This record gives sequence, structure tokens and C-alpha cells, in this order.
Amino acid sequence: MKKKVAVLQIDSVLGDQQANLDKIDRMLGEINDPAVRLATFCEYGLSGYCTDLANIAEPIPGKITDALCALSKKHNIWLAGGLVEKIPGSAKIANTCVMVSPKDGLVARYRKVHLFDSERDTFEPGQEPVVVDTEVGKVGIGICYDFMFPEYTRSLRLKGAEILLCATFWFVDDWSRPLGWGPQQTLAMARVRALENRSYVMMACRTGVERDGDNILNTFGHSSICDPMGHIIAQAQLGEAVITAEIDPDWLRRCNDAGCVGDRRPEVYREILDI
Repeated sequence: MKKKVAVLQIDSVLGDQQANLDKIDRMLGEINDPAVRLATFCEYGLSGYCTDLANIAEPIPGKITDALCALSKKHNIWLAGGLVEKIPGSAKIANTCVMVSPKDGLVARYRKVHLFDSERDTFEPGQEPVVVDTEVGKVGIGICYDFMFPEYTRSLRLKGAEILLCATFWFVDDWSRPLGWGPQQTLAMARVRALENRSYVMMACRTGVERDGDNILNTFGHSSICDPMGHIIAQAQLGEAVITAEIDPDWLRRCNDAGCVGDRRPEVYREILDI
């Protein structure tokens, strides 16, 4: 049986983790395809962003990861996505993506390494990349702004990642709109990260609108799955949606045989960068 992956594009209910778990439960039930072995949802997927994140944050493992493990087992599918983590002994919280398995439960936790703007005031940054061995291959995890740094995604590839997973909360507001920032840029980013690393990319984006005081955050939607040559093989538009695509190990191997990652010259880069 060919193995597939899914991206769940959700409009998170602000501050209501149970409502968002119910959405994920419903969307997993809609897949109805045993070939789909891994699904992911967006950054802050269980809470939204413009809410009391410190109050919502829970330790890992904990009640929320237990609930995700139960959904994974119920639907017999690997599941990844974004939540807010309480860090014992710290005044800060973590912007975290977890991976759970229908058989083994919680198998990985990744804390966002690259914090964006005011996130630095609230969140503790992660310190290490995470790659997880799953049924569909080795999956490297990133969160939103992480994908702006090719060094980070390359580090995942060099750790063996065949699929790059990015849980995101891309949005446009009054400040970023004049820059031309929008879905075309993030779709291009997913394609480039796939092409330069000869990896599949799963980008799970938030859909819907949130309000931070007078600032309105219009999230992008347009979640995507790209193949290792940078082709978009599945794409959502706006609104809640489930997209799926096949992970073809033969195509992955052919794309990597065509060069790129294996032709790197690290000895030259060290001299250029003086490291």
C-alpha cells in the first residue's frame, strides 16, 4: 500500500483547546483513507495565538498530549501539531510541536528555535533540531519562522529528514501588508525548501482571523505539500480543509540521485564563513 500524508488546515477556536481537539477529531475522521499514515495541524493549533497563552500552557507530557495520543490511537494515524507548553521552573512558556504515534504515544517534542518579534518576550527558544522516524519516513520538524532560515532546514536534512514538516501561523496585518507579504511567498518558501533539500515538505497553515487589540491578523491558509523537486502536489485555499498526498520513496531516491545535497562542499563553506 502506498503511504500518504495529510495536512489539516484549521480555524482554531481561541482559548478553547477541547473545541480544537474536536475539530481535529472530525477532520481525521473525514480522511477515510488507510493509506494516510501521518497528519499535521498548524502552529498554536490547539489554542490560537491572541489569547491567554500562559494560562493555557500545560506540561508535556500532560492532559493535552494525552488527548492527542488518544486521537492518534482512535484514528490509527501518526499526528503532529502545535501547542503551548508550560516549562517547569520557568517564567516563560514554549512554542512547541509534538509528534504522537498510534502505537507508542508521545514520541517527540520540538520547541521553536527561531522566535519572531514579540515571541521573544514570552517564549523560551528551543535549542536543537528534531527528526522523527515514522511510518512514512524520517520527519524533520520546524515551526513557522524556522523555515525562513535555510541553515535550519538543511540541518534537518543532514540529520536524515526525508520529509520537512512546518506547523505555521503565517499572517498579514497592517504592518506587513505593504511589504507584499502573503500566501505566494510562503508557498514559494515551501517549494524552495523542498527543492534545495530534495525532501518532501508538509506546511500546515492556520486559516481565519484573530485580533490583537487594534491589530487584525489575517492568517493565510494555503497549506501545501511539496515533492522533492519543488512541485506543489497538494494545496488548500482559504477555509478549513484537509489535503493529502503520496510520499513516494522511489521518487525521493531519484530526486536525490540527481544531486544537490550530496554535492555539498563543506570545506569551502568553512573557509568562506571563517568557522
